[in-house]
Amino acid sequence: MGYNDIRNAKNEFLSASRNLKVISANIDSFAYDDEYDDERHTNFILRPLHTKEEYEDFLKFLDHDYDSGYGGQNLHGIVFCEDGYWMARCEYDGAEWWNVYNYPDMREYFDDVDVLKYERSKKLKRIEESF
Repeated sequence: MGYNDIRNAKNEFLSASRNLKVISANIDSFAYDDEYDDERHTNFILRPLHTKEEYEDFLKFLDHDYDSGYGGQNLHGIVFCEDGYWMARCEYDGAEWWNVYNYPDMREYFDDVDVLKYERSKKLKRIEESF
């Protein structure tokens, strides 16, 4: 990556998230305004159980170009996804990207009885919600 490496944050998000189903997100955007020598900060919260329109608004919030080879980080935050995945915005030396992480397997930290109780409660909750 070099000087004037223009990227689009929304396109990066869609590429990194692939087919993950987004549950919620909390993203901060920082932009430096040379004209006013001022930094602007905006925040977007995509709540759980969001509508399609709210998700589209989230994508619009991310839809901006930035110079990945110059300056500081423009976006900070976290996106929670289904199936144990989450995404975080990362930066190094002006370059930004989304990292996708997977929650560790609970069986590595808890015995099978605890995990099975949790899985059973999740299934019961889904059944209750369907009525």
